[in-house]
Amino acid sequence: MTWVDNIEKQWRESNCDMRYISPDHDVGQCIRGFKLLANIPWDNVDNVIIPVNISEKFHWFLIVFRIKLRCLHVYDSMKGGAVHTKKVNEAVGKLATMIPLFLTSTGFYGKRLDLYANKLPKYVHKSQSDPLDIKHMMHAPQQEDISNDCGLYTCLFAEYISNDVFDMRSIDIDAKYHRQRYATILWHYGKTKNEDGAISESEVTGTVASKFGGPRIAKEHVSDTTNYPTPRQRTRN
Repeated sequence: MTWVDNIEKQWRESNCDMRYISPDHDVGQCIRGFKLLANIPWDNVDNVIIPVNISEKFHWFLIVFRIKLRCLHVYDSMKGGAVHTKKVNEAVGKLATMIPLFLTSTGFYGKRLDLYANKLPKYVHKSQSDPLDIKHMMHAPQQEDISNDCGLYTCLFAEYISNDVFDMRSIDIDAKYHRQRYATILWHYGKTKNEDGAISESEVTGTVASKFGGPRIAKEHVSDTTNYPTPRQRTRN
């Protein structure tokens, strides 16, 4: 969001000069599949998961860019309050404005002709640079009022969405259980990395470099530390 905040401010102060919207800007590089350790070009996917932090509120929430719907879905585990809602809406609004501009700048639409060939309703009567639609997911699971579990919930939202679960109204989240579960996953992951001498910065390449030297280890030969599937949905009584 720091990248988005800065470029959005520069763009508006320049009277919306598109020269500021460069494919080489940090946002443009992310869309093209660079900049992050684990990233692929956005034209290869239909959904983009964007965790957002509001630093002054010490709060995390999740935005999902549903590309075929041309819409940002907002999952917030702590809805309510005028100040909170204003801060969330400001962050979402900036993304809704800037993402289409960078999609145009990076040549995204030229690589996703299916969006127009299939005459998707959200693209037929829209300019490529028009702001994205915004949908607040009103039935997203909510954290307890006195908890600081927004980061945990944001991780869980991302995990469910990664497993094609977008409607979470029937999901009952046990925060204590998931804290223990994530701690177990991270402990096993760290233990395996330490034993294999794996270097994190190389994991995105398809092979894992080892600080012990020797040949790179193919990812599929490294012990699996991800065999902790998302629990099935639990229906509220």
